[in-house]
Formats: sequence, C-alpha cells, structure tokens
Amino acid sequence: MWAPASRARTARPQVTEMSSADVVPLLRRAWAALQQGQPAPAKADCEAALQQAPQSFDAWRLYAMTLQALGDAAASRRALQRALALRPDDGATALDLGTMQLNAGEFDAALASLALAMQRLPHEPRAAFRYGTAAFNAGDYVQAASGFETAARLKPDWAEAWNNLAAAHGKQQDYVAAISAARNALQLNPDAGAHQALAALLSNLFDRTSLQEGLQHALRALQLDPSLAQAHRDAAILYRKLDDPTGAEAHARRALELAPRDIDIIDTLGEQLQLNRKPHEAVDVYARALHAGVDSPTLHRQHGIALLHDGRLDAARDELRDALRRAPDDQRTIAHLGVAVAQHDADRATQWLGLHRHVHAIELPTPDGFADAHAFNAALADDIRRHSQQRWEPAGLAARNAYLSGDLLMDRTPAIVGFEQRLREAIDAFIAQARDAHVAEAPLDDDALSADVFLRNVPERYRVHVWATQAAERGFIDTHIHEDSWLSGAYYVELPPAIRDDDNTHAGWIEFGRPFASLPQPPDAALRRVCPKVGTLLLFPSYLFHRTLPYAGAGERISISFDLAAI
Repeated sequence: MWAPASRARTARPQVTEMSSADVVPLLRRAWAALQQGQPAPAKADCEAALQQAPQSFDAWRLYAMTLQALGDAAASRRALQRALALRPDDGATALDLGTMQLNAGEFDAALASLALAMQRLPHEPRAAFRYGTAAFNAGDYVQAASGFETAARLKPDWAEAWNNLAAAHGKQQDYVAAISAARNALQLNPDAGAHQALAALLSNLFDRTSLQEGLQHALRALQLDPSLAQAHRDAAILYRKLDDPTGAEAHARRALELAPRDIDIIDTLGEQLQLNRKPHEAVDVYARALHAGVDSPTLHRQHGIALLHDGRLDAARDELRDALRRAPDDQRTIAHLGVAVAQHDADRATQWLGLHRHVHAIELPTPDGFADAHAFNAALADDIRRHSQQRWEPAGLAARNAYLSGDLLMDRTPAIVGFEQRLREAIDAFIAQARDAHVAEAPLDDDALSADVFLRNVPERYRVHVWATQAAERGFIDTHIHEDSWLSGAYYVELPPAIRDDDNTHAGWIEFGRPFASLPQPPDAALRRVCPKVGTLLLFPSYLFHRTLPYAGAGERISISFDLAAI
C-alpha cells in the first residue's frame, strides 16, 4: 500500500509584526521581492535588517524563507531555529522548522517541532499530517495514526491523510481501522493505488468474503494500471488464500517480471512455487535474486527453506545458518534450521531448540469474582462459544474442522477480562525469569548451535495477540509456527473425556517438533507430546513447529492461544 510521503513544503505566512520600526521598510521590501520570485535581493534586505535588529523575530523568519528559496536548506533551518528561540510558542515557525527537519530525515527532531506546531495550530491539518509522517518514519505507528487521524478529521476530503492513516493502522495490525480508513481514501480518489492499498489490507484477513473483496480490488487496480507489480502480488496472495494455486502462481510470476528486485515479490513467488510442489524452481528464484545482488536475511532464509524442501540438506543447513547470523531473532529461520540439523543429529537439534527446556506448564490462578476454577472455566467456555468474532475454519490458517475467534479480548466479559489479567501476570513473571536466566551470547558461528537461541532474544517491549479455538471430534490445528512472535502459549478451557494422560495414542494432545509434511521428517527422539490439562497455561518458543492431534468421541476441545511479539 502507499507509504506516507516524507517530503513537504514549508508554510509561507506573510510577515505580520515588525520588532523594530527601523527595519520595517527593509522587511517589507524583502517580502515583496520574495513574492516576485527574487530571493537574492530579499536576502540582502533581510541581512541588512538583522544587522540593525539582530533580535527581530520577523527578520529571522523572513530570512529563513529567502534562504530556502535560494536552496540553502541548512542555513534556512538555522534561521528558523533562531526565530523559534526568540518566539518559542510560534506555531507557524515550528511547522516550518519541523517540515525542514522532516525533509532532511531528522525524524526525532521533526517530531518535537511538529508536536509544538500541532499544539499551537490545533486547526491546521498540515501540522498533524506532517507529525504523523515523522512518527511513521520513526517507527512510532501509534503516534503516526494519531497525527493522520487528526489531519483527516480537520480535512475530511484529504485522501492522502486517509491513506496514510490506513498505513499506520496496518503497521499495528489493526486491520479493522486500517480498512475503514482505506475505504475513505478510495472513495475520495478511486485510482489504481487506492484499490491496491485496500486489496493489500484485505489480504491480511481470513474470511472468504473479505478475501474475495480484496481480490476484486486487486484486479480493479490492474485494470487501471496493468504494470502495478504490488497489485499482482496482492492478487497472488489472495488467490493463494482462496485455494487457487494456479492463479496465485500466474500473478506472482507477473509481479516478478515487473519488479525483479522487490524482495517481497521474490518471496511471494518462491513461496507459491513451494506450495505448488515446485521446490527446485523456488530454489532457482531465490538463487537468481541473490546472484543479482538482491541481498537480505529474508532471501537467504527463504533460499535455505527452498533447499530443504528440495532435499538438499547440507546446502540448506549452510544457508539457514548464514541467514541466522544475519537475523538472529528470525523465528522461521530457527524453526527450519532445527529441521535441517535434526536430519544429522536429533539430540543436538532438540537441545538447541529447547524442546524440553523451554516448554513450560503453568497453573493459572482463578481470577477474582469466580467461586472456583471450574466456575471460571465454564464461564470462559460459554463466552468463547458465543464470541462476536467466532469463525469456522478461516481461510489461510491452521484450524481444521474448528472455530477460531478473532481477537478474543474484543469481548470484555468478566471471564475474558479476568483471563487477560491472569495471562498478563503469568507472562510478566515468565519474562522476568527469562531475563534472569539469559546469559550474553557470542555471535552465531558454525559451531554455535549450542547457543540458547530462545533466551538471547527476550524482547524489551512487547504486544500480545489472543484468540480462541473451539473444536469437536476430528477438529484439530495443523502444523504451524508463529513466525512473527517470540513466545506463544495455549490455555486449556475445556477438554473432552477422550483426552487422557494415560493414552498411548496421544489423542487430542499437542505435539512439538514435527514440521510440515513436505519437509524432511525428524526421528521420534526429536518430538515432544504434551497432554493438555484444563486450567493449565502451556508456554513455548514461537519457532517450535507444533500441532494438535485429532481425537474421537463426544465433547469439545476449547483452548485460548496467544502470541507475544517484540515491538
């Protein structure tokens, strides 16, 4: 989707107040020259005025304008800083200074100046928009959304403000708010880019209605601009989720033809070729890109995964090790390197991944307001069954013959609120213990697979996403990892009688360590199966492949899952 523009012109207010009667004629003449496109004589008059009145706010303000017109951005910025020092609460000067800092890529400085501009000019949409742009470029998407939302409120017909608000919400994975903003942008400016931006956001959802709508917007974008590579990529992702692998591959190939150096597009085609059981072609796609100098940890990781799918174990292991050196916290790299290592040394892989060391079962205390654990879990199960975002087997996710909720915490029932409180307490305690246990690690090298790859990546700050699963007989969660997280977990709310800890078939248990069926399979020594217990919170590294095993018989398996990701 569109990204917020980082360049903007400064405000051009007229001189409104003179600090010394002696320099008034000079500044008026300078202003007139500047309006007539003659910045050189305007500069001379401003400098003469400053010689007579060096503390004149208006002289410094107008001098900054002339310097900017002459292309001397650094000197113009210094003049604005002098003006702002003389009048620290002047919003227009703060706006101009913040704009110049923004254009120069000085995002932290721009944020401070533009925050002042927003405060002093509460009805000026440009101040809010540029504040949002600076925050977006600084990676603070919460403040970016706040700025763009203010700009859109002040100027509701500003399509770019709505578009950028959608981008900021999208970065926070708040797709409901992002899609709403993108619809407003599209209504105001229904061009190819706006259709593509909405398609990209809708491609993150999992219900078929939204995915089909997203595909229509991607195809409409391509009608308007057939050369729009990102729209082809969106179409490929949407076709993939809608179970049309042929359409997905065709659009991914066309996207790569149009943008052969785009990393996301290269990856989209490589992924689709692997899904279409063409791993050798996927290897070639990544290898060609790397050979052409398109270098990134993602491409090295994906090249290694493709080699693993193609059965080239030694080459896969070497490439995945290299990818991990480049991105030591990449969960997908860790997961697949574990698969490669297990083919040669299952014990080493198990130790390195922490299959036993880092899978923890915690009894979650009963929240306040409930008589006992049984009453709490019964209320929680009822809330999950009637959750407002409950969906049957969402497209593109691992649930099979099962319901998934969206964001469980959207429904603020007493049981869900109580669960969230106890969950956050357990997470905070676990992270504190993990930090205490962490020992500084040396950079990964060929002999460093003994390094604790989980503890060395403990996040400083994090966000949590929580959802629920409801499955009956033959319902299960297929093999997957949580690649955008560091820690994952499952809390068991209700279990059927068929799930027993004395069952040697492990019906309904959770299994760790078994990768996708298309990958080389590990020996049993590299697997771990855990029998779930009602009231137990199971915590584990997000990079561990895991799945739930199906069961037969009456009753439902209701659980709550979460992902914890660094921010």
